[in-house]
Amino acid sequence: MPIDAKDRRALDRDGFLLLRGAFDEARLRALRAGVDNLIARARAGECTVPWIDEGAGILDRTSHMMHPDKYEAAWGEWLDEDVADDMEQLLGGPVRHSLFGMLASGGGRDYRMAWHRDIGKPGAPDEEQYLRRHHGHVLQFNAPIAATDSFLHVVPGSHLRASTEEEIAAAGAGVAGEISAGIEVCMEPGDILYYNANLWHRGWNPEGLLRWTMHAAYWKVGYPIMKHEAGQHEALKSSHHLARLPGRARQLVQRYLDACDDDPKSLLQL
Repeated sequence: MPIDAKDRRALDRDGFLLLRGAFDEARLRALRAGVDNLIARARAGECTVPWIDEGAGILDRTSHMMHPDKYEAAWGEWLDEDVADDMEQLLGGPVRHSLFGMLASGGGRDYRMAWHRDIGKPGAPDEEQYLRRHHGHVLQFNAPIAATDSFLHVVPGSHLRASTEEEIAAAGAGVAGEISAGIEVCMEPGDILYYNANLWHRGWNPEGLLRWTMHAAYWKVGYPIMKHEAGQHEALKSSHHLARLPGRARQLVQRYLDACDDDPKSLLQL
């Protein structure tokens, strides 16, 4: 279903947009098969991935899945056919690759994060101005492919205002911190959540339940490569690798390569 003005207003107002049933079972099977193949290749020594339990084949959070060693055709086909248009409709213009990976948990291992903003500056005098200056230029998504994902907690509407005393205190308290306005986002395979990186949020899976949730970030074209996303140029630039990416996915990566800088700045410096 195409993105419309109502979706854009919801993202702007709440800081997130949850689309139910965005991808069909065939797409989910292809993505799961891609992860299974990545696990098999890692066990065979063809690439390196982080493990929770290698013997049981339980992956930990995995980054850089658009890089040649971890790439599977299913990633590029999904971006090309289902995701790229949505991101550009939501941000109102062409976007470039930043980060692409998978949030993974399982095996009963406790996983808890403190409440945080990804690239914000909580408590700074100019916090709200900073948030508004970069608003509408970056988009992240979570998309579960294998099991129910209720592991993301968010504070709706917190992405464009200064942090409250409660939020700052919760961040300072680490995993013991709580925010009364936080809600649990429950997703099923086939759903996708687009969200603002400066929404107050946390990952929360204390029981270590299975999680295979695709996770990525994209910036509008025009933003330079920043320190937190730098260092991918050498891995991504090979002509052989670019040639095997489908058109839209290749375009997203090429725009990243075109924006690379020898002296990347942090977002706080822009």
